[in-house]
Amino acid sequence: MKKILVLVIAAALAGAGAVGADGQKGGPSTVLNGGRGVVAPNGKVRYVALTTGQSTIVSFARIPGGQVIGWRQLRGYFGVPQVALDGTTDGISRDGRTLVLATPAGAGTLSGGATTQFALLDTKTLRLRRLTFPGTWSYDAISPDGSVLYLVEYSSFGPSVSYNVRAYDTSTRKLLARPIVDREIGERLMRGWAVTRRTTSDGRWAYTLYARAKHEPFVHALDTVRRQAYCIDIPLDLTRAEQMRLRIALRGRMLEVRQGSAGVAAIDTTTFVVHRH
Repeated sequence: MKKILVLVIAAALAGAGAVGADGQKGGPSTVLNGGRGVVAPNGKVRYVALTTGQSTIVSFARIPGGQVIGWRQLRGYFGVPQVALDGTTDGISRDGRTLVLATPAGAGTLSGGATTQFALLDTKTLRLRRLTFPGTWSYDAISPDGSVLYLVEYSSFGPSVSYNVRAYDTSTRKLLARPIVDREIGERLMRGWAVTRRTTSDGRWAYTLYARAKHEPFVHALDTVRRQAYCIDIPLDLTRAEQMRLRIALRGRMLEVRQGSAGVAAIDTTTFVVHRH
């Protein structure tokens, strides 16, 4: 088995990178093999997916030092989820117990249709649970205790991707019927490209900035505990290419939107009021 592990590591590091199902840069369900993986919330362990295509090994590496302190092998091609075009990775619950891996969206087949798979790994017991969904899906977020998995269900692609955010209850093993939407807007389908992501230190809130082709950018604020979402438009007159270069940073209760080194707007995360700089 040690020989297999060495071969997998060599193959993965040689071709480490992000893979998307549709071949578009930053397209849906981008996953990362090799590379930096994702770091546990306590900062002491790095989880890296290493694959040969037929099977995947999840390596647990100590920080600092990089010594492999554990690993788990599973059948199939899986990677660490990338949740934004800037390469931000995610997939570990804030309590450190649940690690989520994903296949490229729509990479599998079931009765002639596309499927997407996810693997939930208990980092303590190494117990593995597989989830399979028909169609094109990707990972979005996970609640701090790992009880709720948030997934993106895609309905169309192109200059402005359309999708629903869905919640999966890991205890009942059921996908909730209603999409997670902003109740004030009431729009079921969201559109845009996830550019960058920041998550609060307690793991409750996931803030993702989206770029749109013919509209202003917006931030999707997902409350992973209460299963609620809010869409906050950012009043910036920017092309989609310019929106793609925006970044966000959490400064106390403010979510700052930056263009290069300059702050161009800020969102009060308690009221969702936007302030222009």
